[in-house]
Amino acid sequence: MFRTVRSRVVAVMVAVAAALGGLVLAAPTAQAAPSDCTSYLAENGYSTTDTNLACTVGGTGLPLDSLLCRLLLTNVSAVPPAVAQNACSLAKS
Repeated sequence: MFRTVRSRVVAVMVAVAAALGGLVLAAPTAQAAPSDCTSYLAENGYSTTDTNLACTVGGTGLPLDSLLCRLLLTNVSAVPPAVAQNACSLAKS
């Protein structure tokens, strides 16, 4: 059952990413550092494709980037909320 829920969450996030794709292409270049986010997560034992995607989303500079970053990390990658908050903050620096 967990696998089904996870696959649905991933499908929703892919749909959101696809919908925002045009916005990402049109967004101005941000001074974000997704690599700081992924490094922080790796130091805390979280290093997957999902975490890389979350950090990339978190560094886009779009209005809901931090929220989407935290949602991906906590709901898809099972990262604790405090760690997710710090990681997503690093993606914006």
